[in-house]
Amino acid sequence: MQTDKVIALICALRDALSARNQLEVVKLTVSRLSALTLDGRATEPLRAPPPHFESELALAISHIPDSLNAVAEALSQARPYLDWRADIGGDDSYYEKGSDVGLSFREGNLVCSLVGPANSFVFSEDLFLSLFFLKSRTLYRDHVHQASEMYFNLSGPCGFRLGDQDWVDYAGDSVIWNPPLAPHATRVYETPFLSAVSWVSDLDSVCRVVHRDDWQMIEDQL
Repeated sequence: MQTDKVIALICALRDALSARNQLEVVKLTVSRLSALTLDGRATEPLRAPPPHFESELALAISHIPDSLNAVAEALSQARPYLDWRADIGGDDSYYEKGSDVGLSFREGNLVCSLVGPANSFVFSEDLFLSLFFLKSRTLYRDHVHQASEMYFNLSGPCGFRLGDQDWVDYAGDSVIWNPPLAPHATRVYETPFLSAVSWVSDLDSVCRVVHRDDWQMIEDQL
């Protein structure tokens, strides 16, 4: 059944995170996943990725490192049943209305909500867990939100700019914590970006873009 495949993916992510729980945000994510009754529901209607995403999504999955083989296998099995949505700045956007998120992000992002309070496969009032995908050569511009956030990067390398620090590249099978209201950005190189993202607080918060003068230069370089 399709429900079983998606639940198996959630469990695979939980188990992988359980072995990578040095950060408090990871411990909270695992604890809240473990407390859930994972019976799920079939999302209706199922929305496959737009056709122009298919090859890049497959490429991202192929770059999941061997250390995450169980996650890669579960993701491959669940892939036909995942409900992907693009954030294009509409009423259901994660961003404040009118935010300048950039063309490359609007045309290059997909989100699949696995656990959360609304439009998710499994309901939870205190955890949001999603798969987050960005096409290759995409800049996810600097932004902040009240929510405490974890990125469990499944593919890589990808670049992160955290606060006022310079860009740092992270491989697949890396974990990043964004504290509440800490600016952060992501840039994607040749390999498309795929990450499991969790919010463990302020699930109703929205993202606010934090302007940086180098956006156009980075987007031109990518």
